[in-house]
Amino acid sequence: MKLLLVDDEDFIRKGMCYTIPWEEHGLEVFEASNGMEALQISLQIRPDIVLTDISMPVMDGFELARKLNQSLPDTKVIILTAYDTTDNLKEAIDVQVNGFRSKNADSNEILNTVLKVKSEFEQERRHNEKLHQMQTIFNENQLLIKSTLIYRFLKKEISFSHFSKKCADLVVNLEHIPIALMLVQCNCSDEKYALGQFFQFFRDYSPLCFFAEHHVAVFILDTSKKPLDNDAMEQLLPSIQPLVFGNFIAVMSGIQSWQDLPPAFHLLQQTLSHCFWNTDLPYIITDPTAEFELTEKISPYEYEKNIMKSSFSGQAHELQLLFDEYYHFMKTNKASRQDFLDSALRLVIYASSLQKEDVNINEFERLIHESETAKEVLDLITSLFLPASYETAADFNMQIRAALDYMKKNFKEDLHLEDVAKIVYLSPGYFCRIFKKTTGYSFKEYLHRLRIEKAKELILQKDYKYYEIAEMVGYKNYKYFSSYFNKITGYSAREYRQISMEPPKPS
Repeated sequence: MKLLLVDDEDFIRKGMCYTIPWEEHGLEVFEASNGMEALQISLQIRPDIVLTDISMPVMDGFELARKLNQSLPDTKVIILTAYDTTDNLKEAIDVQVNGFRSKNADSNEILNTVLKVKSEFEQERRHNEKLHQMQTIFNENQLLIKSTLIYRFLKKEISFSHFSKKCADLVVNLEHIPIALMLVQCNCSDEKYALGQFFQFFRDYSPLCFFAEHHVAVFILDTSKKPLDNDAMEQLLPSIQPLVFGNFIAVMSGIQSWQDLPPAFHLLQQTLSHCFWNTDLPYIITDPTAEFELTEKISPYEYEKNIMKSSFSGQAHELQLLFDEYYHFMKTNKASRQDFLDSALRLVIYASSLQKEDVNINEFERLIHESETAKEVLDLITSLFLPASYETAADFNMQIRAALDYMKKNFKEDLHLEDVAKIVYLSPGYFCRIFKKTTGYSFKEYLHRLRIEKAKELILQKDYKYYEIAEMVGYKNYKYFSSYFNKITGYSAREYRQISMEPPKPS
């Protein structure tokens, strides 16, 4: 701690400075010969404690204490006086000094007075640090606290009255209506990064956003000033699409009360689980009057059994017809995604028992869960029951190399997995499996990375405009390019150019 000794009498000041063992008690000592000099030094060194005489030229001790209270309120002031008068005591109280000691006191008494103030200062500092730490923890976890509260309310685990009371404590405004509720299934494992992006993209809607289970982002959006309609969604879609799993976006707008959120949440959960049957729609938007068409729990076991039975015959045409019927049944009855995946995995486990070579069921399960559409899931299953004519690993590697070469030459085009699979004479299911195993990426991920790598080259080669680069690598919409570039590289295109062009720092 820093101690500033202030006295116009050199003999007294030097005596206190050199005869009292301040350093032994953790105090670094500075000196000043009057109040004005002390104030100037204090503004420079910010002392923790000032021990000052009252009567001094230029500025007395009381005026110094008053100035320090204004400029450095954390600095503690101890007054030394030759006269313990009532007026001096009153003045000391008025200027809020922290200690009052007679000049006639011996060095031990002066030291003890300073050490008492030092101890109080340290206690106060620890208390403030603890408060600051608690405030920091609260600020860092406020989103989590809000999210947990809102999520419990959405799941009907707490009443609206309890929810609204807690919202008042957490400064959550329930008066802004109408609001929109949105659920998004994300493909981004870094939820902190995704939340940061979402908060930026939806900033016009004062978003409350958090992640629920299974990478589902939940948004509560204030639409009192700006509606979240189809036009708004079309504007937002290019920015958020790189973070979205397939077309799994379900929105309900026009909600007039926070009390209506739990039933809206339940309906949107059901809607989200059926998005993959509506591959022609990039999102589903609805309003509070909508009702979800509930169906009974489906039982696809008869269809599964027929496929299993037919697999013994080896009749590819018959099997294909049965798979078509199975798929039609699932789609017609609007099977939830989870029910469809469970059924698909049962078929995979059965098919694996018929294969000559070991089938990695865990890998199949991962691929099935990574499939964004029901058709992709079906292709993966049928690839086990209807094997391709190419059996050797060498054949597959040759075909994947041909596919990668084709993609590198045609990445600017609107490429789809099915089209490239057809080019190399593989079924989409087989192609999907072998492609992921060879490259480590899904077809879509690899295509985007291919485009962004080319964009990085173009950024450094010539002074193209960024929208020109976007078009040159296959993105018709600049927002799509910008979002994918940021997701893959961690920088915007502009930041990447600046960083790459900076001269290397000397070692």
